[in-house]
Order: sequence, then structure tokens, then C-alpha cells
Amino acid sequence: MHPLGPLEHTGMKVTVLEGVDAAVEQFVRTMSEAKLCHTWAWGAMVERVFGHRCLFLVAREHRMIRGVLPLVEVRSWLFGNRVISQAFSNYGGPIADDPRAVEALYDRAVELAIESGCEAIEFRNTAPLACDLPSRSEKVCMHLRLAADPDKVWHGLSKGIRKLVRRAEKAQVVVEGGGEELLDEFYRTWTMRMHQLGTPSYSRELFSAILETFPGKARIFVARLGRQTVAAKFTYRFNGLVQSRWGATLLDCQKTYANHLLFWEVIKHSCLTGASCFDFGRSTIGSGPYHFKMHWKPQTVNLCYQYWVRPGQELSTVSPDNARYRWKVALWKRLPLGATRLIGPFISRSLP
Repeated sequence: MHPLGPLEHTGMKVTVLEGVDAAVEQFVRTMSEAKLCHTWAWGAMVERVFGHRCLFLVAREHRMIRGVLPLVEVRSWLFGNRVISQAFSNYGGPIADDPRAVEALYDRAVELAIESGCEAIEFRNTAPLACDLPSRSEKVCMHLRLAADPDKVWHGLSKGIRKLVRRAEKAQVVVEGGGEELLDEFYRTWTMRMHQLGTPSYSRELFSAILETFPGKARIFVARLGRQTVAAKFTYRFNGLVQSRWGATLLDCQKTYANHLLFWEVIKHSCLTGASCFDFGRSTIGSGPYHFKMHWKPQTVNLCYQYWVRPGQELSTVSPDNARYRWKVALWKRLPLGATRLIGPFISRSLP
């Protein structure tokens, strides 16, 4: 028996896309569940910056596009060789208008993983694949519906959130939005927070590449108190969804409530520029960030990460929540900040 059921996708042909294809781009744009990470350009950007091989699968039936599956092959002597859909994103997994296309895409992904000697495939789904695979479901994303008039969203927020936003304004926290000119300021703040959390930081080149690859879609926001940057966010949008994928508030500045004002200014800007939904990003259910985001009254979007594991191999996931990595997190926090900025990108390139 096939992992997804009987093989009934005869006539569905899956190929690896070698470059930009206007028809594929149009298909992705018309799929409501598609995110920026589902575009060919995202995988090509990852390949260009990190050297990870991009394998963008397209399922066709009689030349009609029926589904896509973006894959990135990550080879690491530290964490093993695996395939991820999609790297450096909260989302991924196949998108299709026919269940047979999902089966065909899955089959080809497994074939490619076996051919390249990879140990596992991670599918970052919002809806689980109809098969018996090991899975993780402890994380969610949170979506807030937007309106053209930000006042409608503002009055839909709780009084407590509005009060803390005003408190940050009264404390004279100021928010600025922009692009490449704010990248150094964002990266400096974000890497400081990652050091406090004991997490290796991605390289500055990743953020620069997103800004360059997706002009007009990616944007940086920073919150300042006087001359000090106290919080920052890196966002990007696609199909009306604005994702707050990376953000940071410095630990000793949290009582300024700058993060509340920063979130609100990003939401307001998203409303005024025609976005229909704001994504607060991924959080572990029950964690501090989870409860903070829930105060904004978003809808939770379940994340179901599923894993094909090569026969004879055991599933091993890399996560700071994993007990085997706790001592490494504690050690990372004790390293000098400058050292983590230097070493972090070499480690995190294999933790996409």
C-alpha cells in the first residue's frame, strides 16, 4: 500500500522546475493557501545565499498545472542531510487543486530524497497530508483579519492592548518603517535578542536577499526610545497576507511596551497598503509569546509538520525545546555577543 493510499495518480507528471515559469507563478498566486515561500524565487534565493539545493516540483496533467511542492535539500555534518518544504519559513508543504497531484508530488519528493541519500523530509503543512507519518503539532501561527480602515481593527482590539499601545506612545517610543536602510539596525537588535534566547542567528545576507529578491513585498520596522532601538520586525507579504516572520524586543526594554506599539504600527501599515490578513508568526502553544499574541484576538492556524523518514533511520528533530539541546542553549547564552554573531550564521544555515 502506498503511504498516501492506492496509487491512482496515473497521468500526473512531476518535473523539477529549472527556472522562472510564468504559468507556475500564476498558479501559485491563484491558490489561496499559497505563501511567499511557495514561489520558485524563494527557493532560488535560499540556494543562492546558502548553497542548499532547491528542488521545485511541479505536477501537471495533460500540460495543466495541478500542484507544486517547493523543496530545499539541506546537507549538514552537524544535523544530517534532509529535505525541507520550505526552508527559512513557517509554512511549506504541497499546494494543489487535485489530491492526486499531492500524491504524485509526495512520491517524487521521496524518490529524490532517497536518490540524494537524505534521511528525512519535513513537510511544513497547515493541513496534514492524508498519510501515516510522524508529526508535530505543538506550534501554531496566528492570523488577524484586517480592514482598509485601521480604525475598525483598532476598535476590535481589547482595551488592555489599546492601553499598552498608548502607554508606549506616551513614553515617546517612535516607530519607523523602511527597507535596506534599516537592515543594520534590525539585525543588530535581532541578534542581541537571539543571543539572550540562546539561539544562533541567521546571517545578515538572508534578510538582505529577501529585500532584494522581493522588492515592495519585504519591509523592516524599528521602534526607538530616544536614540536606542528597543524592538524590530522583519515582515513580508504575499496574496494579501503580511507575515511577521522575525522580530525582537530587547529583554531590558520590555516594560516600555514598545513591542505593542510596533505590532500596532505594522498592522496599521498593512491595513493602509491593502493587506487582508496579518500573521503574528509561529509560537509554541502555551508559551509566553503564544499568550501575548492571543491578546490581539487572532485566529489560530494549526501547523502540522509531518516527516517522511528513510527506512532504517530514526526521526531526530532539531529544536531548543528538545532536552538534548538545552545545555547547548545555556552555553550559547554565555558566549560573548560578538562571537555568536560570527559563529551563529555558520550553524543556523543548517537550521532553516
